[in-house]
Amino acid sequence: MGFDLKQLFGLAPNAEEKNKEMRSKLRRMQRDIDGQIRDITRSTKTTEREIKQCAKRNDLKSCKALAKEIVHARQAVSKLYTTKARMNSVDAALAHQLAHAKSAKTLERSSEVLRAMNDLVKSATVRDQARELSKEMTKAGIMGELMDEALDVDLDVDEGETEAAIDEVLRDIVGEITLPDSKVGAFKSTEDVVAMPEAAQAQQTTTTTEDLKARLAAMREEA
Repeated sequence: MGFDLKQLFGLAPNAEEKNKEMRSKLRRMQRDIDGQIRDITRSTKTTEREIKQCAKRNDLKSCKALAKEIVHARQAVSKLYTTKARMNSVDAALAHQLAHAKSAKTLERSSEVLRAMNDLVKSATVRDQARELSKEMTKAGIMGELMDEALDVDLDVDEGETEAAIDEVLRDIVGEITLPDSKVGAFKSTEDVVAMPEAAQAQQTTTTTEDLKARLAAMREEA
């Protein structure tokens, strides 16, 4: 018949209870986001160790591929934090709505909640969950229909910016290791440049002296 038996007998949660239920669901979603961030962070730590191992083998190609993974992981974490911030905005709007309801003795549809949910639904990470939650909020009278469900559009990342980010990751992780096949000094730390080992300096001096002797001998033969 289209009606809820619980509602008929006064057993269904009222609007204020639904408000609290929505906030509880949001907190569960936030915990899921926190878990994803922790997983990516742990994976990134493993990748950093792999980069150091590849650097010691002078494997520049693998170093760059792994560094690119870290760049993408950091971008993913940044998006997750954005999504979590949007969840916080929804939660704050719900809390404000509930506080107003207690003073006004009624829970009215909130445009503030609507705007916050509209932003949250754009997050691809939780889009399906957010859409389902928004339907429950609309049904409970917490907010009106969503205004816009368009997903966030990722702007094309400039290839030069990506390469710069990869180089920065490599400098941060293996700055003390020099990869012969890389750009000159790409992964050499400042200390290594300033404090050149004495043995290396002696080797350079010896080589220069031998070159001079060879040139003098050649000049004598020509004379």
